[in-house]
Amino acid sequence: MTRLFFIALFSFCSQVAFAQEWTTQEFETANTAKDIEIFTSEEKEVVRYINLARLFPKKFAAIEITKCLADGSYSESGYVNSLMNTLKHMKPVGELYFNDNMYKLAKCFAEESGASGYTGHNRKTCKKGYDAECCSYGYESGRQITIQLLIDEGVPSLGHRIICLDKSMEKVGVNIQPHAKYNNCCVLDFKRASISYSNNSHRSKFRLFKYNTK
Repeated sequence: MTRLFFIALFSFCSQVAFAQEWTTQEFETANTAKDIEIFTSEEKEVVRYINLARLFPKKFAAIEITKCLADGSYSESGYVNSLMNTLKHMKPVGELYFNDNMYKLAKCFAEESGASGYTGHNRKTCKKGYDAECCSYGYESGRQITIQLLIDEGVPSLGHRIICLDKSMEKVGVNIQPHAKYNNCCVLDFKRASISYSNNSHRSKFRLFKYNTK
């Protein structure tokens, strides 16, 4: 009886979550890169989905993360649970906008990493100049890339998640390239807003729930 009740409750909760959908206005508000001609459609989607998480964190958890669990893209884990908690307790932050300099930096490193099959952040020939960087491997859709970075499975520091949700980040460049080892790689280079954030105040906008492996 207890098991049947749990299954029924899970089914009910899933139906409630899937009853929620993004409104046209929410989707458009997050789509700040829609007119960037040098972006591919999937690079635009990376920006859109990160913006959805920043602008509507609770709804992002209810829609996107719940869908990932239901369709088997991800299994329940400490990393997934901590992301759900972070999004549910997080206040909305501003959307990201395209920056040409960040795009050039991201494109150079995506090409460099992809050609050699490299993973990491050490550049050989590409310039730096960004405030933060995220690299994703193995995915080509903007939604999948965003989910991978936000869950941050296997990254104890949750550095990618912190960067993507950091309220001080304002500009971004995104580039997706073929990768010799993982088929695809995506590099995101970020620039902070010109206003000053003292005493690491940019990190205090949301409560970061660390993963728990127990």
